Amino acid sequence: MSSAITLPRGAELCHLPTPFPLAHGGTLSGAVLAYERQGPATAPVVVVLGGISAGRHVAASTAAPERGWWEGIVGPDEAIDTTRFCVLAFDWLGGVGCSTAPTAGAAFPFVGAADQAAAAWHLLDQLQVERVHAFVGSSYGGMVALHAAAQRPQQVARLAVLGAAHRSSAQANAWRAVQRGIVELGQRTGQERQALALARQLALTTYRTPGELDDRFGGRGEIQAHDVRFPVQDWLDARSAEFATQWSAASFLCLNRSIDAHRIDPRTVAVSTSVLAFGGDQLVPPDDVRDLALQLPALRIHREIRSRYGHDAFLKETRAVGAFLKEVLS
Repeated sequence: MSSAITLPRGAELCHLPTPFPLAHGGTLSGAVLAYERQGPATAPVVVVLGGISAGRHVAASTAAPERGWWEGIVGPDEAIDTTRFCVLAFDWLGGVGCSTAPTAGAAFPFVGAADQAAAAWHLLDQLQVERVHAFVGSSYGGMVALHAAAQRPQQVARLAVLGAAHRSSAQANAWRAVQRGIVELGQRTGQERQALALARQLALTTYRTPGELDDRFGGRGEIQAHDVRFPVQDWLDARSAEFATQWSAASFLCLNRSIDAHRIDPRTVAVSTSVLAFGGDQLVPPDDVRDLALQLPALRIHREIRSRYGHDAFLKETRAVGAFLKEVLS
């Protein structure tokens, strides 16, 4: 687990109880959660959670001016308005931020989405937040947000779930199982970084739609001796190389498994809930989101938008996503 931590600008640290029990068995000892706040400290709190690559830094701010992962959605006068709300986000346990995560060669317990939610509630308790104006979760963050609402429904005014459902589909399970196999093979053969890059390339092909990739990279391949190379490979190589320098195999496997293990009974989410699905999403098909919506006891909004970006639409469709969130938070 992480020991010495140097916090970047804008980051704060919350110490979790020791031991911190985990839903699938085992505990964390001396664990910490790194988080960031934007907006007035006394304003209604909106907890914002993204995919496994997202973290505490949601948008640029005075304290941390670097670009965040949800620019155009979070910020002054944006859909999640940091002049009206106190926006709270944190780094995932087991991930690549400043929260507790695996270290090379050390055993690390199974961290599920429910454990991330329990850690979020401990953080909110430490900040003396008695009631959350909203949990807004996209992708893996949507899974965590569902668990958070189920754990303390009386403390959540509203819930927004984007590109997530109550369980992972068999097709998505299959893709992630192949990704884990690639990374585990890389660990055994001493090629961890190359394996991480290859697993990321497979993941990237599931985030977007075939139509979008064809529009951007369609065309004939270039014959090179006994091989053929297509333009899409340059995109895959560039995106995966960056990922492989930032992630360790242990963190990737931790959160990849956490996504697959996610399952929750929608009937336990007794909070006013709005869900958004994306047409063309291969990872979280709209039918799965519709199934979630039909079982929620307090469904407020169920909407689907068409997007050429597939699962990544929550990052790319700023206008449509922003309009949805403005309606949810009003």
